[in-house]
Amino acid sequence: MPYPGKLIVIEGADQVGRSLHARLLSARLEAHGIATQTIGLARSKLMGELLKSHTNDIHHLNWRTRALLYATDLHDQIKNDVQPLLNAGFVIISDRYDLTPIIREKVRGGDPEWIKDLYSEIPIPDSVLILHCGPRRLLNRIMFGEKLETLNHFESGMDLALSTSITSSFLKYQKLLRQEFEIVGEESGAVLIPTRGTVENVHDKIWKQIQPIIGKLIQPINNG
Repeated sequence: MPYPGKLIVIEGADQVGRSLHARLLSARLEAHGIATQTIGLARSKLMGELLKSHTNDIHHLNWRTRALLYATDLHDQIKNDVQPLLNAGFVIISDRYDLTPIIREKVRGGDPEWIKDLYSEIPIPDSVLILHCGPRRLLNRIMFGEKLETLNHFESGMDLALSTSITSSFLKYQKLLRQEFEIVGEESGAVLIPTRGTVENVHDKIWKQIQPIIGKLIQPINNG
């Protein structure tokens, strides 16, 4: 069903800049008088703390159980936050939505169609933007940001036995994810946005894509 508000989804790999650009987009929209709310994985009142505090334990579960947990988290946000706010005319910015849980489990042998069915009744986004970046560039961002210790077993694909080295596994795993995001992007009509440029350059590309969607909601900014 159509809503007065809009749903904008920003997808992509870890460290690609999703959360940063979700914040920048929210700030720019609010500067134009548009009420916004940001959602994302593991942020529901029902499941958020459980998923965050037991991340390592959850990643040792089978793909079907993980899929159910993340689907429950998103459905709780949709019921209690997304649908009421869309009805109130908000622009919802989702820092990941259904694509990441589907793709993560697909590369681990999960049934993507079964997982897609878990999300069959969620609101359809008005725009899906997939930020992408080469695996080595992602690794460099982590290393030069002095966050190498943040590489964990699951997010580096170590459970897939791609390599005995966590950095080598990370590169191979991110390549798999990038390929899947590109496939999904082509199938769903999502917009792939490279993040090789500056933050400002990437933000401008995001704004260019969503401006036609939220154009009627924008309030002019007065200089005086």
